[in-house]
Amino acid sequence: MTAPVSIIFGATGGIGSETARLLSRRGHQLVLVARNKDKLEKLAKELHEATGGASPACAIQTADIVRSTAVDDVFDKVTDQYGGVDHVAHCVGSIVLKPITSVTDALLQETLQLNTASAFYVLRAACKHLPRVRSNAGHEPVDKSVVLCTSAVSMHGLPNHEAIAAAKAGVIGMAQSAAASYAPRGLRVNCVAPGMTDTPLASFITNRSTARKASEALHPLGRIGRAEQVASAIVLLLENPFITGQVLAVDGGLSTLVSQHAAR
Repeated sequence: MTAPVSIIFGATGGIGSETARLLSRRGHQLVLVARNKDKLEKLAKELHEATGGASPACAIQTADIVRSTAVDDVFDKVTDQYGGVDHVAHCVGSIVLKPITSVTDALLQETLQLNTASAFYVLRAACKHLPRVRSNAGHEPVDKSVVLCTSAVSMHGLPNHEAIAAAKAGVIGMAQSAAASYAPRGLRVNCVAPGMTDTPLASFITNRSTARKASEALHPLGRIGRAEQVASAIVLLLENPFITGQVLAVDGGLSTLVSQHAAR
């Protein structure tokens, strides 16, 4: 059986790297995409050694995915090398904690470009490349998939999150529309919506005791998430052939429940 070809954008981040570890152990042919070549090479070496060489060697590509041409180039190269793409994970984002009156035009555009536009570029390229084949050897239906990372703050009003909430809500909208458009061609599109997660990106919050405790109190489970917990949800959405058009919140209840911890 041929290993599925999976592209991870933002592969060197906390959630992206954990997703890569899980998929590598499951035998995927990984294409790791990020800006920093040294970090990509280090991750690829780690993954190869962790499986004792049992998993396919990871391919790496450096790309700035806020540029649509860079995203298109990744898909073109992967398609040329492997003959196609099976799964795509977009694990790219930022955290913007500012009241709307303090968000400059420049910060807004930067936030939208990194979170919304990059997801759009990846999704658009996936919709061009993934559904090319309608059936596997004419028997089983094709199952291709894309998972985009949004955020729990796009589904639940939190103070001073206007910019990032707008950017990540746009990701949900495009994912659900594309899921409807491409379901007849075997392409599934879903989102994962993390709450606060202990990653390097969030370290300016999680490394400060007062800020961390305040964030934990907002989550009904009374704790923040771990990157591997979000990654396992991404893998589920990538591989389960009967899930599409969904937003899976991995947020300790943040987006749907009232926290009793915050009330204390």
